[in-house]
Amino acid sequence: MGDSLEERIAARALRYVVEPPRALDPVVDLASPAELQAIFDQAGSLAFADESLPVDDDTMVDAVDLVIKHSVHTSHPRFINQNFAGPDPVSVVGDWLGAALNTTGATFEAAPVFTLMESAVLSKLGRFAGYVGPGSEQIPTLPPGLFCPGGSTATLYALQLARHRLRPDIKVSGATGEQFTLFVSAAGHYAATKSAALLGLGTNAVVKVAADERGAMIPDALDAAICASKADGQVPFAVIATSGTTVTSAFDDLNALGDISEAHGLWLHVDGCYGGSALFSPTHRHHLDGVERSDSFVWNLHKMMGMTQQCTALLVREPALLADCFALRADYLFQPDKLHAEYDSGDRTFQCARRIDVLKLWLAWKHHGDAGFAARIDHAVAMAEHAARRIQASDGEFVRVTGTFTNVVFGWVPPALRPLDLSPASIGQLTPEVHDALHTLAPRIKGRMQTEGTAMMGFQPIEGLNTFRLLFMNPEVAPSDVDAMLDRVSQYGDELVAAGQP
Repeated sequence: MGDSLEERIAARALRYVVEPPRALDPVVDLASPAELQAIFDQAGSLAFADESLPVDDDTMVDAVDLVIKHSVHTSHPRFINQNFAGPDPVSVVGDWLGAALNTTGATFEAAPVFTLMESAVLSKLGRFAGYVGPGSEQIPTLPPGLFCPGGSTATLYALQLARHRLRPDIKVSGATGEQFTLFVSAAGHYAATKSAALLGLGTNAVVKVAADERGAMIPDALDAAICASKADGQVPFAVIATSGTTVTSAFDDLNALGDISEAHGLWLHVDGCYGGSALFSPTHRHHLDGVERSDSFVWNLHKMMGMTQQCTALLVREPALLADCFALRADYLFQPDKLHAEYDSGDRTFQCARRIDVLKLWLAWKHHGDAGFAARIDHAVAMAEHAARRIQASDGEFVRVTGTFTNVVFGWVPPALRPLDLSPASIGQLTPEVHDALHTLAPRIKGRMQTEGTAMMGFQPIEGLNTFRLLFMNPEVAPSDVDAMLDRVSQYGDELVAAGQP
């Protein structure tokens, strides 16, 4: 008797996890939407007919092979496209196990092990962030936070907590008519604006505060913005500090923002979705000095730490506020007189059913230990430093534009334009002809990379000019991979210029 369909698919998935694409393997086997539909027509079709009949096992397995072949290989060391990368293998199998057990993290009775596991992990994260002191209870009945489905949702929850602390009656009575305002750096994440819309505050409630050339919020500008808002009769209630902006990986000065927030009585939320993992490294945790002064802190472990999508922790300095803000005490589920009800977490969040996102993190952390997690951060920074040195030594072919920590933002300059200053302050001084020529190069070079499958590298505008961005997340990236990616940029750029494009 042959293997079942489940076993055949699982075997392919496991082989992909333990032997992911490497080196000269393509990062992506690019196909257009029309080509993909035609390819899958050979394996049962991507679409569903009005009446869908069962598909035989061999065809199903063929379809799985096509899925793997034509997906982007985020585990590849030359995938530097986003602020996540291939997952830690232990995390992957942990995610599978959590899915196989198929329970919810809402109550102890449905998830006894996972409830305690989540409390233990949140307590450990809280100790890293300074929310929980050393020697504190390691598996408390009320952990310092909860797991959320992504950083944007965690930001939404944090802002709801902030408003609730200031105006708890809104939970029952509804909007007061006051014009609330919250403050985030001009380089901060758009989750602030989306959250304001969902909370009924309106997008105009979000005040974008000036950032410096690196992308960090200017403290004096924040204080001035808060004072101006108060003078206009508005009600400031929260500040969102950023620890690791998406493009330049800038870190706001948390102590300075903490002083301002305390002086004005505002909730301080730290968006550490990207850079929060610097806390794992004794060498680099200084980027988050002052985080212990914040009221809430969101941390995406699926970014730098390689947990499978998604794994987001929202830490809260006063976790008792979660139930006060969210709980409705549904008596069919959260009965206070059942066994171990004090451990139930489901009423402390807007969600009820929650994925078991903690198991993969618990397994990976136990496997690697604190030192292994620290090494992952230190390696990422080392690769960024290697890229910066290679760019610096290129005699003007590559020009670093900005970026810190594990981000390197740079431009490729055609031979006829070298040397060229591409610092953010100088980009606005470029002639329209030079600006347009450089602006079109980045997407064309990236297009060549995708078409040939040699790498995937992001680009984005800095002061209106498209520039490349290297984000180091994958511990398998080696200096040779960095060099190979820069070589491809150079090769494709030269070929485009030789062909007159632009």
